[in-house]
Amino acid sequence: MNKLTVGVALCISSLSLAGCGVFGNDGYFRDRSNDYQQADSLAPLQIPEGINAKHQEELYEIPQIASNGLEEGDFEVPRPQALSVNAGLERVKIQKLGSNRWVLVTQPPEEVWPQLHYFLRTSGLTVEMSDASAGIMETAWMTFNESPDTKDKYRLQIETGVQPDTTEIHVRHLSVAVDAPVGGTVNWPQLSSSPEREGWMIDEMSTALATEESGASASLVAQAIGGSSVKVQLREPAGHEPYISMGLEMDRAWATVAHAVNAGAYRLHREDSDIGLFYVTYDEERELAESEEDDGGWFSWGKKSKQEDELAESADQVTLQQILAGIDTSKSSEPALFKEIKGLGVGSTPEDGYPGYLIVIRGGDDDEIEVRVRDTRGQPLSRNKASQLLLSIQQNLI
Repeated sequence: MNKLTVGVALCISSLSLAGCGVFGNDGYFRDRSNDYQQADSLAPLQIPEGINAKHQEELYEIPQIASNGLEEGDFEVPRPQALSVNAGLERVKIQKLGSNRWVLVTQPPEEVWPQLHYFLRTSGLTVEMSDASAGIMETAWMTFNESPDTKDKYRLQIETGVQPDTTEIHVRHLSVAVDAPVGGTVNWPQLSSSPEREGWMIDEMSTALATEESGASASLVAQAIGGSSVKVQLREPAGHEPYISMGLEMDRAWATVAHAVNAGAYRLHREDSDIGLFYVTYDEERELAESEEDDGGWFSWGKKSKQEDELAESADQVTLQQILAGIDTSKSSEPALFKEIKGLGVGSTPEDGYPGYLIVIRGGDDDEIEVRVRDTRGQPLSRNKASQLLLSIQQNLI
């Protein structure tokens, strides 16, 4: 029960292409790794007569540092900014959770939709079905040179991303016998027939999108994508505690929350995916410093506050069993949240509580995942405090 996951299952990879053409030089995805050998050489620039050439060199001037500068030991490498802050720096990324991969684009779906149409058309792939309201494109059946006994088909699922104005593109590949009857609605499998061919479509598509000019065009038809399907929302219902609503599968929800509580002002100490619980501390001083841009400048980013050190040292000594035992289930609002784990020693020895907070993930109605934050006795926080802590999680979801 006391499990501490090393790292987060949800990861982001940079765009890269393998060196070999899986589909051959005559296929849909041509190997471009040797294109540089066809490049032409250009003659050096010639200075016109009558003009003196000026010697050029690069100068790297080292500025003087005042005597009252940083002292040895006073500076630590700063933590990275929240993902949402850096989202615009790298427009196209490949994300992975387990065996699933998808493309993340920091543009809204209505801008990505025409770019995908252009990519398929210029790749020689025929779009057989395009449903903007459902966010689905399907290619026509095709046959690859290296597998003449089968015919293949792709489906692109375009969805809104977790963060605002982002798009996720999920790829599914299907392969059947070349003489298999086709027609009507395709029964798409849960997993691609060939992970290798799925991966090549993802890589080629990512590269094409990364070289497109951002925001070049938008599709009015595709504005319906994501218009009513926001994946993550901070809900603050009247008379009830705030919570984050997530339209994700539980594995994805757990992984992205785990990423968020390892970032920013949070520090993760204990977690257990089986019971849907994170034990964290939250550094108020760091949160304040991050929200005040002119307070200390860039160099204040990496300095750990005394409060953070004290919180972390104290929380690191607390076991998950102690946390569960200290939850107070005597109040009427608590059994509903912790009833599923009541047999694990919950509430056996309630005490005054421990430093930090509990992040609780539960499956809600209509396949909605709900994320709540409580004190270490399992009691609701004030409305403003809960909203503040949940917003800090939401800003770092991926």
